Amino acid sequence: MSTSQDKSWKQREQAEEAAHVHQKEQSQLAALRAEIDSKAKDTAETAKSAADTRDRNFEGGFGGQEDLEDRYATTSGEH
Repeated sequence: MSTSQDKSWKQREQAEEAAHVHQKEQSQLAALRAEIDSKAKDTAETAKSAADTRDRNFEGGFGGQEDLEDRYATTSGEH
C-alpha cells in the first residue's frame, strides 16, 4: 500500500499541517494584539499629555479660542 492511500498517514499529515497553521495564526494574533496595545497606550499617553497641556496653557481665554487671530486689532496691538 502506498503512503497516499494509507489513511493513518494522511490523517497524521493533515493534523501536523493543521497544528502548523494554528501556531502561525496564534503568532499573528499575538503580534496584532501587541500592536493594538501599543497604539492604545500611545493614544492614551498622547491624550493625557494633550489634556495636561490644555490645563497648563489656560489663561482665562474664551473656550480655547484665545489663539485665534483678532482681525479687528489695531496695528499697535490695541483693541
